[in-house]
Amino acid sequence: MKTMNVGRIPISLKMLLTLVIATCAFTSAANAQPSFIGKFTLPHEVRWGQATLPAGEYFIRMDPSGPVVVTEAKGDRTVFIKPPIVGDSEEGGRHLTITTQGNDRMVRSLNLPEIGKSVIFAPLSKGEREVLVQRHQIDSVRVVTAKK
Repeated sequence: MKTMNVGRIPISLKMLLTLVIATCAFTSAANAQPSFIGKFTLPHEVRWGQATLPAGEYFIRMDPSGPVVVTEAKGDRTVFIKPPIVGDSEEGGRHLTITTQGNDRMVRSLNLPEIGKSVIFAPLSKGEREVLVQRHQIDSVRVVTAKK
């Protein structure tokens, strides 16, 4: 009498299952709606994460699970920024917070009061924030909701 080994799954079936799972995962990711799309104008060159962005108009797109995507409005350059820290929103409108130290400007956060969140790219301690405010080294850049 021949016994059947029930514990073994043929390689072709494993490959088929992997393909089906990957297809479902990529399809749902492709159809996911961004949590935010905005447009802003940088009056000066800034550092944002590891990238340096020249003055100009930009779009920002944030998806629920993934990096922040910043694209020049003219479409010449796209920058991916590691997923940020999310905190409670600050008072005021929707804006980028940019600090200045010498000639160096850095994007620190994006305030999104309509959802009650602030997206933090480069955190500041309370003491650092107070010193920068006293020295007038914190600026805000307005961000508007946009459709690309």
